[in-house]
Amino acid sequence: MNLSVYYQSKTYQLNSLRLGLIHEDNIHGKPTIFVAMESQAPDVSNKVKKYINLQESGDYNIIMLPVNLNDHEPGDNYEIYTYYENVLGIKFYVTEKISIDHVFFKDFGIPEKNFTEYHFDAKTKFVRKS
Repeated sequence: MNLSVYYQSKTYQLNSLRLGLIHEDNIHGKPTIFVAMESQAPDVSNKVKKYINLQESGDYNIIMLPVNLNDHEPGDNYEIYTYYENVLGIKFYVTEKISIDHVFFKDFGIPEKNFTEYHFDAKTKFVRKS
């Protein structure tokens, strides 16, 4: 994998259901963690608290990527957004549900598990997947 890849909105076209297109200018200036997530998998509520705390600290941008790895992300985009906001308490970027074939995963690696993280530095350069 080429670690010199940068996040570019024109390439990845990730649309936030609440905040619009995720543009590199909006995430430039502090580290960003994209999180591939299945909201209906076990123990999601406790795991989500970590990302809410990181976002609220002001030190990170957090962007949730709903993806249906193991049939744990049912519903359409409206249902997903409503669940993320009203049940899980997520008020930051949540993208439309994306496919495992999305160009983001082709460039940065397919998620192996729920809550796979994609870390970018403050200048939107890819750092690592964990």
